[in-house]
Amino acid sequence: MEKTVCVIGAGIGGLMAGAYLAKHGYKVTVLEKATNVGGSAGWYVRKGRIFPTGATIAFGLEEQGLLRSMLNELQVDFPAEELFHPMDVVLPDRTISISKDSNVWEEELKKSFPENSQEILHFWNKLTQISDNVLAFTETRAALPIERIRELMYILKYAIKHPILLMRLARFSYYTVEDLMKKYKLENVTSFRQLLNAQLLDAIQTDVSKAALLPASLALTIYRRGSFSIQNGVGGFSKKLADRIESLGGKVLLNSPVSSVSYSMMERQWDVHSPKCTASFDIVVNNAGASFGHGTSRTRDRDLHSGAFRLDAVLKEDICQGPLKGKKLPFGYQIVPEPDNSKILREEEGPVYVTFHKSLNKDGETVSGEVIMTASIHTNPQRWFLCTKEEYIIKKEKVKNAILSEIERVMPLKEYLLYVDAGTPLTYQRFIGKAYVGGTSLTVKNTVLKPKSVRSSLPQFYIVGEQVFPGPGTLSSALSGYYASRAIMED
Repeated sequence: MEKTVCVIGAGIGGLMAGAYLAKHGYKVTVLEKATNVGGSAGWYVRKGRIFPTGATIAFGLEEQGLLRSMLNELQVDFPAEELFHPMDVVLPDRTISISKDSNVWEEELKKSFPENSQEILHFWNKLTQISDNVLAFTETRAALPIERIRELMYILKYAIKHPILLMRLARFSYYTVEDLMKKYKLENVTSFRQLLNAQLLDAIQTDVSKAALLPASLALTIYRRGSFSIQNGVGGFSKKLADRIESLGGKVLLNSPVSSVSYSMMERQWDVHSPKCTASFDIVVNNAGASFGHGTSRTRDRDLHSGAFRLDAVLKEDICQGPLKGKKLPFGYQIVPEPDNSKILREEEGPVYVTFHKSLNKDGETVSGEVIMTASIHTNPQRWFLCTKEEYIIKKEKVKNAILSEIERVMPLKEYLLYVDAGTPLTYQRFIGKAYVGGTSLTVKNTVLKPKSVRSSLPQFYIVGEQVFPGPGTLSSALSGYYASRAIMED
């Protein structure tokens, strides 16, 4: 008899786990609260336009890249176009253009940091070397923590083939990014620190003082490996995975929030209830980030502080002939707030992340004359939950205007603005069921000392997504889904 699996939440991690399991003969049912698949890499419709919920640029799709390899195994393909200049990082006193070309990037570093250029180039070369070693290790698909003999074999095989590389990784395993900066006397170079923090706070939810060097090295060098624009956005990637699950005989049920999950010791099965599905399953995979009782999520293990304040806007397409002329969409800015706006945004964290992409209507058709803009900044959800209704309205408007002001100093935005609306962690709570986004910050503790397993303490219950190893981000969530599917088949 084929094993039955319930995947709670149609984010990238859950869909990847579901697709692999369906391919290997498991009977998969995916239950999703929202009207679309994708989770933090999905989309929603507002004012008749499609807005991405999170990621707009994909990584790991280069030839033989990690994500591309997994998709090839699942026989999933879709158009993706490489971006060679996907983003600019805007600091209070300078702007740094992110480029795939390593030579162009080195020249950009020299131009942007003339006083410390040699030290910074040495730092970046070492960072790249470390990231090469991390990527080579990751491509073995060894998952942490090691909980089974078979999983240990992945590392042993790597150690036999690459003993020197493994020793190099071990040497830096307890390093933070700041520790490496100190080796090159860069820890007090404020502007360079701001550049690194802008990218790390967005990618791995912490700054140079706490970011574990090994995963941070990948986050900081990933643009040189390849960033990609996906037709109809990253949400289209999620839809392809969902379609693959259904083509393999599985079900993907939308508008079906799970209300309860309980284990029957007698039947050795999980009873799952949602509006469109009340059934018993042999296995449950939780990708929702929500808790359904003790041991069903990593919520208590996380440093719960990360949420998002975001803007959704529609702009005149003329902006592509003005401030965005010559830039290929999607294109992004990471903007470190100026001191004046920092006072308003002091309760927020990290840079303002702004992306521009093609305007699509609810049917996925291009809307002429328009461009979509999304802008977001990390924030502590508790500060929003504690507001009175009046305080909430006032604060929301202040933060919205401060973010628009930050974008305005990069480009004359207001003359192109057709529509803008804001959302807070309470908005996320209302529409996707959780106020906290972004995953577990990749500190040394969370990645080396106590990585979170896809296995739970409960029988045949697994956890995937941003809460577990290897952490936040589309690529990491996809890997966690793969690791969970492998653990299920091995267990």
